[in-house]
Amino acid sequence: MRFEITHRTSYRYDDPVSYLIQLLRVTPRSGAGQNVINWHISAPTRLQAQVDAFGNRTHIMTITQPTQHLEVTVQGVVEIAEDASSHRFKADGLSPLVYTQPTRYTVPDVALTEFAREHLNNGNATENDFFNLMNAVYARINYVTGSTDVTTTAAESFMQGMGVCQDHAHAFIACCHAVGIPARYVSGYLNTGDLGHVASHAWVDVYTPNHDWLSLDITHQSVTDGRHCRLAIGRDYDSAAPVRGSRFGGGLEHLDAHVFVSAQYDGGWQPAQQ
Repeated sequence: MRFEITHRTSYRYDDPVSYLIQLLRVTPRSGAGQNVINWHISAPTRLQAQVDAFGNRTHIMTITQPTQHLEVTVQGVVEIAEDASSHRFKADGLSPLVYTQPTRYTVPDVALTEFAREHLNNGNATENDFFNLMNAVYARINYVTGSTDVTTTAAESFMQGMGVCQDHAHAFIACCHAVGIPARYVSGYLNTGDLGHVASHAWVDVYTPNHDWLSLDITHQSVTDGRHCRLAIGRDYDSAAPVRGSRFGGGLEHLDAHVFVSAQYDGGWQPAQQ
């Protein structure tokens, strides 16, 4: 299956911004069940391309002239495998042990640690245990749009019993960290075929006893498949977020983001969501 993706982000500021720097992780990379056919980023200034410590393709955008409005648009076509290569793959690059260190988002508290020991057999987990944990996290944290924000930790969403895909991913990762199992955060796009859902999404990779990565979508209680387009991986949201940055000035920021995804089936292009 092929995705045609357009992701447009517009920023408006009440006052002029004197300086802005953003790290963009908005370029998919080939591998792990997908192949980038073409991809382009349109921005108001020249971008500096890099590859980060996790192997993600990134770009740094720097604005040094006063501005009150800017827009970044990414567009391209990505081919997604519909077989097991989209949810199971060998380790590459960094050691999986890098993904056993909790972050400020994924520190397991007492409740998460007890939950992890119950569902992950004190660290001697089988693949079936990972699926059971996925279902248990989903049952514990009800999906409620707007119930959390990008600063919410796994312990906080677990305690309140509400969250979104980011919180499902963080809670699953925190449980794995509690018993020493490598797990990492994945940001990307999802084709649900439902116009009511946001296309930006988050899921997890967990390292299995077979010494490979298994990719699980906690929010949809499934392995990833031809619907999922991977953007970036990291230890948590902070290290895999599509856009992170800082600025001087500007006052209040007004963000407007739209994602348009079309999927090419045998019958041609069909709108997926926006």
